[in-house]
Amino acid sequence: MFKSKTKYTWEGWESSGREDWVFSVKHPCELIGVHAKLIDAQLKESEKVEYCIYSPRVSSTSTPFGLKAGESSSGICVTDKRFIISNNRHAKGTEPKVNYINFEDMLSFNIGSAMLLSWFSLEFIDLEETKRLTIIFSSNGKHHFQKALRVFKKHSLAINTDDFKLDSSSPAAFIHRIKDKIHRDYLKTLLSDHEKCILTFSCRYIWEKVLNKRSLLKRKNQVAYLTSKATVLLTNKALMIARDGVEHSIGTSVDVLNISLDKVKSVILFEENSDSEKIYKLKISFNEEVKQDMLDISFTDIDEEAKIFLNDIPSFLNFTPSLNAPWHK
Repeated sequence: MFKSKTKYTWEGWESSGREDWVFSVKHPCELIGVHAKLIDAQLKESEKVEYCIYSPRVSSTSTPFGLKAGESSSGICVTDKRFIISNNRHAKGTEPKVNYINFEDMLSFNIGSAMLLSWFSLEFIDLEETKRLTIIFSSNGKHHFQKALRVFKKHSLAINTDDFKLDSSSPAAFIHRIKDKIHRDYLKTLLSDHEKCILTFSCRYIWEKVLNKRSLLKRKNQVAYLTSKATVLLTNKALMIARDGVEHSIGTSVDVLNISLDKVKSVILFEENSDSEKIYKLKISFNEEVKQDMLDISFTDIDEEAKIFLNDIPSFLNFTPSLNAPWHK
């Protein structure tokens, strides 16, 4: 068995980045390849390591939901304050790099899978601009990334549901209300300790797709609107949307979008008529420090109860920060 002579468990062992599985370790020093030193050098004495993952590279660089990433191995360390993520392209002339994302800068995340391929994507604020960091990995490691996201949500700000007399429940008592079994299984793995569920409903998610139309004389783009099954779950920490892909068989491609409520300034629901059916557009604007246009999410087949509640969301967005958020202590 390989033994290192330093505190880095695998120092001296060359990693190709093509190991067979995603795995977790107790401390960044146990990560393989360059990731151990890169992440360990970023750690501060004041922060606590909560979860660490090594993810080997896969050949795919895109997902059915439009998320893209370079082919690289990655190290992910989740502390009580931030994500520290290293990437190694394993290519000559390309140096490994490390990034960190403070929890207070997080806007949203995506996680999902299509058969053997999975992804983990963080949207965050960096110098008043929004950026995204995506890792594509083998689906055999999905549970590790789900746990990493639960750690983040554990430290996220929460709405005090008691102040607004909202009917909320623990995940264990609420999760059976989600009708779609596949969506239920995805969503429940992303609910953190003490997170409270408020509302769920099923609907159709509307995707906008640009189609290239060619004729003998010219080529033009045409916008098509496609729908897929979706489940919305509102908690005291996030607006979560599980949606099927539109280019795969039902149930084989699912993505969950989690929008952190502490960065949301306003939510407005618009209703439009199109081809004899109603379309509901949820327009989400973020706090002033976020230089980003409104996020538009479109649905069909929303029931009256869900419509009423979505219209009421603005009334409880000005919540008191939770005491378990370390950056507000």
